Amino acid sequence: MTDMTTVRAAEQLNLAVGTLRRLIASGLLPTLRARGNRTVMPTADIETLARREAVGPSAVGRQELPVLRVGVAEKADDGGQGWTGFSTQLTPDQLQAALSGWWRCDPERVVRAGLMAVTLGQYVVAVLTGIDGYDGRGDGRYRFHGTLAGSVTELVTPQQWVNPDAPGADRARLLLGRRLESESGGPVAYVQPGG
Repeated sequence: MTDMTTVRAAEQLNLAVGTLRRLIASGLLPTLRARGNRTVMPTADIETLARREAVGPSAVGRQELPVLRVGVAEKADDGGQGWTGFSTQLTPDQLQAALSGWWRCDPERVVRAGLMAVTLGQYVVAVLTGIDGYDGRGDGRYRFHGTLAGSVTELVTPQQWVNPDAPGADRARLLLGRRLESESGGPVAYVQPGG
């Protein structure tokens, strides 16, 4: 079995090395080895990720898909949430709280869509559905009322956890583990078909 360094893997995936390291730190890439002072991973895993199909708003019947772009989970400093960001080590309840807010965005666009894809790098790692409202705190940041419909517990295969009781769980399955590219100056992007 051949291995690839993180630098070569990032090039193959068209990611920054830092982004690949965040995927590793989040627990999404299961097979890592140390070779001297380098981290390597199976070439076959990287090739699989490089071939992963892209997805867009039309996959879930939307004209616009809000995309929350997160980093690796870390302790939140607001006292009530616990965590912010994504990690496979968080329980579903912790993950829902970590992804629900407080984000700078246009809250009406998120509520209009009713769901939000969550990406780490260019991969959908979780989906919030049933978003029917939000709370604001007066500084342009919002927290959404919705349900964690599913998350990815391993990206290469990919392995999913899906909440069968969540509204739109079937739509979450269509997004989880797939590539979804987005650009934004903030944490939330709005992807439209063909863009």
